[in-house]
Amino acid sequence: MKVFTAETKVGLLTIVAVVALVYMSFRTVGVPMFGDEEHMSIHAKFQSVAGIDLRSKVNLSGVEIGYVDNITLKDGYALVTIKLTRTADIRRNSVATIRTFGLLGEKYIELVQGTPDAPLLKDGEEISRVEEGTDISDIARKLSLALDDIQVVTHSIRNVFGTMESENALKNILDNIEDASANMKAVLAENRNALRVTLGNLSDISGEFAKNAPEISRNLAKLSADLLEVIENNKDNLTAGIANIKDVSGEFKGVIKENRKNLKITLDSVAAASTKLGEVMDSVKKMSQSIENVASKVERGEGTVGKLITNDAVYTNLNNTLVGARKFLNRMETLRIQLGLRGEAQTDINDTKAFFTFRMQPREDKYYLLEISEDSRMAEEDKSDNPLRNLLYTIMIAKRYSDISIRGGIMESSAGAGVSYHMFDDRVALSTDIFNLSGYNDEAPDPQLKVQLKFNLQKYIYLYMGGDELLNEKYRTFLVGGGILFDEDDLKIILGLL
Repeated sequence: MKVFTAETKVGLLTIVAVVALVYMSFRTVGVPMFGDEEHMSIHAKFQSVAGIDLRSKVNLSGVEIGYVDNITLKDGYALVTIKLTRTADIRRNSVATIRTFGLLGEKYIELVQGTPDAPLLKDGEEISRVEEGTDISDIARKLSLALDDIQVVTHSIRNVFGTMESENALKNILDNIEDASANMKAVLAENRNALRVTLGNLSDISGEFAKNAPEISRNLAKLSADLLEVIENNKDNLTAGIANIKDVSGEFKGVIKENRKNLKITLDSVAAASTKLGEVMDSVKKMSQSIENVASKVERGEGTVGKLITNDAVYTNLNNTLVGARKFLNRMETLRIQLGLRGEAQTDINDTKAFFTFRMQPREDKYYLLEISEDSRMAEEDKSDNPLRNLLYTIMIAKRYSDISIRGGIMESSAGAGVSYHMFDDRVALSTDIFNLSGYNDEAPDPQLKVQLKFNLQKYIYLYMGGDELLNEKYRTFLVGGGILFDEDDLKIILGLL
């Protein structure tokens, strides 16, 4: 007897597992494996199948049992052919309705099973009971009509209370009520003892009334007897009065008869309004049922929102995203932006320079600096009409360590670096900057060294002095300057005034 090897057994087991998996997959999606299978077909007739397409799902009690195989027009109705992919006992009195699945509004046909004692539907037969789906546009139209009526009412109210005279009148009424309540409070405070005495008197009166109740009852009985006697003696007069009332009612009936048409129009308008209101309430009821279905699906974890609520992983990811967004917003709140202008005069070479400053400070110990200035020496040499060619750009990043700030980057359109020493609670700063490392030109071949002493007079105003081009004799000069610097809060106030 030949024994199978371990490899052969594993191979056979793998083949069997693959065949079983393929078979179950084909059965799950309803695709036949060996040619077309015979499926039962039934029909349903709808007034509108908007949103239903071929291959749309068909469910029975929430379980998919088939799909829409064909849609045709018959006698002005949409005749839908339903192909069943599962064996299902569908009763003749079952109900077919169009429903919506998910937040994206995917529509499908839901079959509501009939009573157990009803006969089963056969192949090719039609479901006689159909429930039309709720149309959002129809609901919107009905709500629009109701809102038009509400708008008329609100317009009337606005005409009454929307004028300055009405506002003043209401204000006067409220002031009068406030004054009256204050006066009432004062009166009650002043007459507290009198009120206490009055309540005591009322208590005594009620006690006396309880004591004299039997005698009062006898007097009432005597009064009723006397009243009967008066009625008996004045029977003729009462008869004449009743006749007069009858005449008046006849005249009133005549008035109603003469104005029957107007009354009919009025009653018809009221009936039409009540009918519209009933239709709107029915639509709202259907909408509430749809919302209830969506809520139940969300509670079961179906759809995107359901997974978001019930799936802890999705919730964790969303929470992490919100935490990151909150950190980013916190950083944006601490971001400080400053704009400024400054100018300096270079006395030895009889020159002036102006600077536009943009400073962005995300933290107390770090900031980014952008400055734009004009190169007056290049402007003298370049006689072109383009002033942008003479602009100098400064783009630097700075880091502060205690009282010392170090910065580096591009300074006046060349590589450069600088250091500042802050003193007296940042009111005074000594700065040294070096740039143009290869020299400005042949007459100034050494790097440009600039030393400044800055004084912060106020929050916005500062002055400085120092020397520039200290390593080049031709352009070496003493400088003095000043400037203003605003932050984002100051800019908001200035823009608001403008």
